[in-house]
Amino acid sequence: MTESGAWKTLVDGDGERGVVLAVDFDTTGRPEARFSDLMAQVKSDFAVWETVPPAADSEFARSGAGYVEYWARHIENSGNRPQVRAVMGFCAGSVYAAALAERVAEIQGSEPLLLLFDPELSTAQTLMWQFHKVIGFMSATLSAEDIAEAREIGQQAHDTTPHVGELKDELIRLMRRFGEPALARVGLDEARREELFEVFDSFLSYLAVAAEIDPRERWKSAIALNSTSPLSGLNAMRASGVEIEVAEEVVIDVDHGTMLADADLAAAVTRLLDI
Repeated sequence: MTESGAWKTLVDGDGERGVVLAVDFDTTGRPEARFSDLMAQVKSDFAVWETVPPAADSEFARSGAGYVEYWARHIENSGNRPQVRAVMGFCAGSVYAAALAERVAEIQGSEPLLLLFDPELSTAQTLMWQFHKVIGFMSATLSAEDIAEAREIGQQAHDTTPHVGELKDELIRLMRRFGEPALARVGLDEARREELFEVFDSFLSYLAVAAEIDPRERWKSAIALNSTSPLSGLNAMRASGVEIEVAEEVVIDVDHGTMLADADLAAAVTRLLDI
């Protein structure tokens, strides 16, 4: 079940005690810490499963609701279904975590604990931030002029494209236009270049369809674990005038990028999972 394609096992745990679900877009080489770093430090008997996104050409990848159904269906149809005790989400994964927690409650008849780590709504600006970040990673192989041009065209697309899905398509096109020659210059063969582009495409698609889900009502019952990074999570949303209500907030003095590897955060999660 946990290697079904929809889920991968982070912790085997005691299936009779229940399972904790973690929602994130994890990929090799990402700079941020991940749930596997967190769970290596958390003291808990629960099994922990992490989401794997549906294939890009799958019907489930066409909408935010499709992603949630893809993950939930594998839980619902499991022959030996354990009780889901908690659902966790990191960054934009917190949007999916809210919808998944609601779906799990329908399946098992009881509410799982909902834990959010630097939760963020997924918007057009979210896609732009990721595009700028990845273009910046190519500064060793792209000229300053090329980076400026890519960012300018991307910003124009943001300003003139009302639909998040259309913006996603344009940013993917731009990444391939500027990234293809840059990656070729550092010696990556065509297969490896395509693999990297597919990861970027999949990640932007994950963010774009998350924008279809409004998690704010479900977030009201959640516990938010916040970093002190001003441009991440609740800090960023509130700074931009978006008020988000959660049941409880726990602030950890740590940067967003490393928070899932932080010992103090792991200790807080250990306490929260003592259920």
